[in-house]
Amino acid sequence: MPLSPRMRVGSVKESSEFSDSSGPSMIEMKRAQWKDGLMQKRSLSVPNVDSMDHRVTLLKGSLDFTMKYDKNERKLIVNILKVTEMILSDTAAVISPYVRVRFYRVPYQFFSLSKDHVINNLHIEIRTKMKKHNDNPTFNELFVIPIDKDDLKLYTVKIQLCDLDKYSRHIVLGEATFTLKKLNLAENEEAECSESLQPPIDEDIGDVSIGLNYLPTAEKLYLTIVKIRGLRPMNKQDNTTDAYARVALMFDGRHLKKSKTIIKKGDLNPEFDETFAFDVPSQKLGSVYFRVSLLHAGKTKEEHRLLGRVYIGPNLDAESHAHWMEMIQLPRKQVTAWHKIQG
Repeated sequence: MPLSPRMRVGSVKESSEFSDSSGPSMIEMKRAQWKDGLMQKRSLSVPNVDSMDHRVTLLKGSLDFTMKYDKNERKLIVNILKVTEMILSDTAAVISPYVRVRFYRVPYQFFSLSKDHVINNLHIEIRTKMKKHNDNPTFNELFVIPIDKDDLKLYTVKIQLCDLDKYSRHIVLGEATFTLKKLNLAENEEAECSESLQPPIDEDIGDVSIGLNYLPTAEKLYLTIVKIRGLRPMNKQDNTTDAYARVALMFDGRHLKKSKTIIKKGDLNPEFDETFAFDVPSQKLGSVYFRVSLLHAGKTKEEHRLLGRVYIGPNLDAESHAHWMEMIQLPRKQVTAWHKIQG
C-alpha cells in the first residue's frame, strides 16, 4: 500500500525511551491488564476495510422548540421540546441523542446556498441531557441566556441533533441554521419553532498533524502531536488562542490512559512535537483507538473551551483507517498525517 501524500514517515530515535525491547513494566502490564489469553499469539492484529465503522445518518427529522425574550430581565429563554418524524439510515440502530445549540455572534460568514457554509465567532453553547437508547426523544429542557435586546439581531443560531456512539464520539446527525432576527423576538411574545434537520456541514476549525508509531517487540504505541494549523481566535483582545491537546487511548468507549500537552499561548498555528507512549499488546491494535481533544486554556479552569476533536483508529473513518494501517505496515517508523478537527 503506497504512502498517502498526506503522510510523512520518520525513523524512530535511538534512545531508551523509544527502544524496541521489553522491560519489567511491560511484563507487569501484560499480567495485570490483558488476562484474556490474547497474548498467546504474536502476530499483529490487522483490521480490514470491512471492519470499519459505518455511521448512522439522519434521513428525516424535525426539532421542536420555543424561544422567548424577556425584555425586563434581558434574557433569551430557550425551551428544547422534542424531535419528531425521525428516520435513520439504519432502522435497527440504537442511538443516544442530545441537542446542542450554538449561538454565533457577528462577524460571521453565512452562505445558505453554498456547500462552503461556514460560521465563525462561537459565543454561546448549550446542550440538553442525553436520552440513552432513544430514537424518539422528548427533552423539555429550559435554558436562560443573558443577551441585550439590541444584540438579538447579531446572532446566528445552529441547532444540532447529536449522538454519542459506541466509540464515545459525538456525532452530528442533523442540524438547522437560522438568525434570531428572523424570529422577531423583540416584538413577539414567544416563537414556536419546528426546524427541519438537514445533513451537517463541517465547520473549518483547523487541522492537527499527528504521528503514529508502533514498536512490535516492546509492544509500545506512540502518538505525537506535531502541530496544529488554522485555529480560530479565542482571545478577543489580540485574536489568538492558547491551545493544548488531551490524548486518550480508548477501548470500547472507555479511557485506558490519558495525557495532555503543554499550553501554547497566543498562537493560531502552534507547534508541539510532544510524544506520548502507551503499552498496547499487538493483538489489541485492531480494537484500541485514540481520541485527541483540542482545547483553549482560559484564565480559570471553568473558562477552558473545547475547540474540537479528532479520532484515530482502525475501525473509524477512511482517513483514520489508512493512517493506522500505514503505522502497522511500517513498524518502528513514525507515520505522520494531517487530520481535520471536528466540532
